[in-house]
Amino acid sequence: MITEVLARDTAAERPEAPVHPVEVISPILAGHPTELGGEYYVTVLKKLAKTRSVKRYLEVGVCKGDCFSQIACDRAIGVDPAFQLSQNVTSGKKDVRLFQMPSDAFFDEVDVKEALGGPIDLAFLDGLHQFEYLLRDFYNTERLCAPRSLIAMHDCLPVGDTMMPRSISDALRLSRGTRHEGWWTGDVWKVVAILRKYRPDLRVICLDAPPTGLVFVTNLDPDNATLSRDYCRIVDEFAAVPNTLQSVAEFYGTLPILPTSAILTGFDHSLYFRA
Repeated sequence: MITEVLARDTAAERPEAPVHPVEVISPILAGHPTELGGEYYVTVLKKLAKTRSVKRYLEVGVCKGDCFSQIACDRAIGVDPAFQLSQNVTSGKKDVRLFQMPSDAFFDEVDVKEALGGPIDLAFLDGLHQFEYLLRDFYNTERLCAPRSLIAMHDCLPVGDTMMPRSISDALRLSRGTRHEGWWTGDVWKVVAILRKYRPDLRVICLDAPPTGLVFVTNLDPDNATLSRDYCRIVDEFAAVPNTLQSVAEFYGTLPILPTSAILTGFDHSLYFRA
């Protein structure tokens, strides 16, 4: 059961105003590297998991375990094609299961609800940074959720063009010697645009969590097959969308970017993620 946090209408607890997208994107387009101003994305996930009393957690793209190790819950599943664990991923958990395999194979072969003992409460998707892969991870995860579950996606708000190539080797080469050396977001920002167009029923919330944004999705519908049914057509459509900062700016210009503090207080948590 996910705990509900009740709102209290006091001036001290009213939500902060959204960060205007122009404040985030304009300096980048002008060639001035910037950083997002909220709390670190792992901190946001850790606090939100605690606030919501998350029992069942899924993470795709565990790698070293930096985020996975910070989530307290009863049961947790981690997926990665090549684990490089350097953290205690069992910390704060009663039951941990790790699957070293590609996420497509994982969703095909593993009974996730059986392993977790019910639908996912919180999922964090941080796998391969190409939009078609994240899109599959999203709709495969949604069918294992309840309507009020949360799906979080990472790297959807790039803050420089050197991190945006679809190839990690290109990103590493282009970012060498820059302020964002080693950063790679690929083109997964397109998934947010896809959800806005093809799944307007979803509640999509974008946060200024450094280093490269955090997007939460709720009001989920496990029975909605739109994304899987039209997958090939959607991928063809968005593959043709230029993967540029200008395209990112045009899209996020229509979507508020919230400060991370907006969902970490009792008032706003109930406002945005009422459980």
